[in-house]
Amino acid sequence: MAYDFEVIAKARAGDEEAFAALVKLHMPYVYRTAFAFVHRREEAEDAAQEVFIKLYRSLPQLKEVQAFPSWFKQLISRACLDRLKKGDVALLADTDIAGNSVPSVAEEAERRLIVREAIRKLNREHREVLLLREWQGYDYQEIAVLLGIPVGTVKSRLHTAREQLKKMLNPRGEPEGRM
Repeated sequence: MAYDFEVIAKARAGDEEAFAALVKLHMPYVYRTAFAFVHRREEAEDAAQEVFIKLYRSLPQLKEVQAFPSWFKQLISRACLDRLKKGDVALLADTDIAGNSVPSVAEEAERRLIVREAIRKLNREHREVLLLREWQGYDYQEIAVLLGIPVGTVKSRLHTAREQLKKMLNPRGEPEGRM
């Protein structure tokens, strides 16, 4: 994602047109990210709207515009996590967790449905950690800070989530390439 620090600085200073430009530029990313967490169109739209309301309110407090990318990513993740905690919305991801060969479009669609259903079966704590790591790309320390838990707990939850997914996606112990 590209960041125009001049536009960010203007928006931070209260320029409404610059803020509108930020929203227009980043809305697709925010919506896609929210959708990856909640996987419901209406929930993703609401989460995206919350992100931009929070952005509008807190952008003036951002000390350095160069910190915007990581700060904004954290804002998005926290808004999505808050939405999940409020309603325990099922977490789903479009990440490639299993399969090494390039499947056909139909096979890929079927595989994604199977993976989504498996992720849905994980408890909320395991789904959160898995999605923050695999979809958002946070490291263990960042996840620990976001969730307010120790790094060891993050590692344990992530390991458990991956092991549970492996069992659900490959219950007969077949080599992973056959899924």
